[in-house]
Amino acid sequence: MTKSVSTGEPLVVRDYDPEWAHQFAQECDRIHQAIGYLFLSIDHVGSTSIPGLSAKPIIDMQPVVQNFDCLSECVVGMQSLGYTYLGQYGIEGREYFKKPGFHVHVAMINSDEYMRKRLFLAYLRQNKDARDEYSNLKKGLAAKWHGEEDAHKEYGLDKTEFIMGILAKAGWDTNIKPKYLLDREIQVNK
Repeated sequence: MTKSVSTGEPLVVRDYDPEWAHQFAQECDRIHQAIGYLFLSIDHVGSTSIPGLSAKPIIDMQPVVQNFDCLSECVVGMQSLGYTYLGQYGIEGREYFKKPGFHVHVAMINSDEYMRKRLFLAYLRQNKDARDEYSNLKKGLAAKWHGEEDAHKEYGLDKTEFIMGILAKAGWDTNIKPKYLLDREIQVNK
């Protein structure tokens, strides 16, 4: 079951800010200096990585590993940089870390989680209409859930249908769903 994502922080969606790319580069350098040898790459993922797309002002990063054999060393290194380790946090195939302004999703190369994210972001980068539709959806959901206790969780869940639709258009087999979506379907159908 997905953990509650109540952060105590207000849910804010902003127009694209070119500063996000600089924030990613600076934090990426910090991670590389500390434990970069553990990763095949560190990618800027999430909405802040797509010029023109509205986003919560949180930089999502995806360090990519060959396998999770290095996880304990990764946890120690990320904690030394001020990150809190939250395990899979409801999504199989990734290990999740966060600190104010940054969310880090460690994924294995070619895993479902890695491939889903790449397909979704590539589609949005290449399709202005889809990007604009997603921006409008995000702004509307931020307004809908503003001030609610589980605003971040509900905002994320309410984007699911759109995300799965984009993944289908991008060629993903939408019958292969992440566990957190299957858990949600079970809850809804009870």
